[in-house]
Amino acid sequence: MRIPGFVLLVAALAWSPASAQDLREVRVQFEAGRSGTTINGRIKGYEIVDYVLGARRGQRIAIDLGTDNLANYFNLLPAGSETAIHTGSVAGNEYTGALPADGDYRIRVYMMRSAARRDEVANYRLSVDIEADGAGRSANPDFADGLSGGPDYWAVSGVARNDLLNVRTAPGTKSAVIGQLANGDRVRNLGCRMVAKSRWCRIGLGGDQSMTGWVNGRYLVEAAGP
Repeated sequence: MRIPGFVLLVAALAWSPASAQDLREVRVQFEAGRSGTTINGRIKGYEIVDYVLGARRGQRIAIDLGTDNLANYFNLLPAGSETAIHTGSVAGNEYTGALPADGDYRIRVYMMRSAARRDEVANYRLSVDIEADGAGRSANPDFADGLSGGPDYWAVSGVARNDLLNVRTAPGTKSAVIGQLANGDRVRNLGCRMVAKSRWCRIGLGGDQSMTGWVNGRYLVEAAGP
């Protein structure tokens, strides 16, 4: 099969093997009772951070990288391999999928080479969530896993401690933030859709639920009305 030269060029510009001085490893651990976490970080120039976390075959992982630098991306690498399952510079800064094997996976956060040469800085927020394939949704059937129907109201759940869920003008992490919600906040369900392999849900806000916005559906569970 012939691979388009453009894809090869993008991959080459995205990242090249780093020296030990450039590459930093951080072991990711979730708080007790939680299936995910959010990490705030910063890289400059050729700095690369590998976020390492153990997982089992069949578990589903959801990764979302929000950043203030358009040249800042992440790759997802399986245990013992430099062949990425997901390449952010090609496929974007969101990924959801089932993991192929047991072992330590690496979420590699880096800067495109052109930006690294200019010694640019990226401030980012990396969200990671893991659940057993099928098990999590069977145990919690009211998770926002549908694109239509569902309950009348959602409650925000699973947001990391001392963090908030961004409400955006449109689905996707590049849309403007118009508000934030905390765990336990209740909103009206106005339907969900898939965007770049992530599920986004439109919600009603405010006392009369007339204001609307979009949030990542993995942080919503069924709730009674306000």
